[in-house]
Amino acid sequence: MAPPSPGPLNPAEQRARRSRAARIARRLGFVGAVEYRHLYSQTGGAQYGRGNTAEEDLLTVYAEAFERDADPDDFDLEAIMAHECGHQQLIRNPHLWKVMVKLSGERFEEILASLVGSLLLGESESAQMLVWKAAAELGQLNLTAANTVDYIERLRQLLRHFL
Repeated sequence: MAPPSPGPLNPAEQRARRSRAARIARRLGFVGAVEYRHLYSQTGGAQYGRGNTAEEDLLTVYAEAFERDADPDDFDLEAIMAHECGHQQLIRNPHLWKVMVKLSGERFEEILASLVGSLLLGESESAQMLVWKAAAELGQLNLTAANTVDYIERLRQLLRHFL
């Protein structure tokens, strides 16, 4: 059975979503094109696509990002997009790239993207959600709670230095 499709949106609602996504992306420092696709991606709501240059990078925001944003118990749009902007920073910032290479592995890239995203958001509830996401992923590596907190604090301090 095929997964459900998002409900219809009129053109004004689609423009509003595109505009909101573009504003958030620019505020978070994203370089490149931002698009809204009114379909389900099954990637969490947004996806970073690497181009040959930062200007050719693409941030695609999907319908489920806006649905998740409407749920107070889920990640909001800013957190979803900040995580993807974190991926761009990890790829495009040479200092962050070196950190990522030293902590190689897809799981660590996701942890680092969440922590970079949390720093891009400043002191906010959205930022805290990304820190918790990173902590949950580190917890799957069987670190103790105390070690997880210490590791995240040290990583955020290092990443903040390079942003």
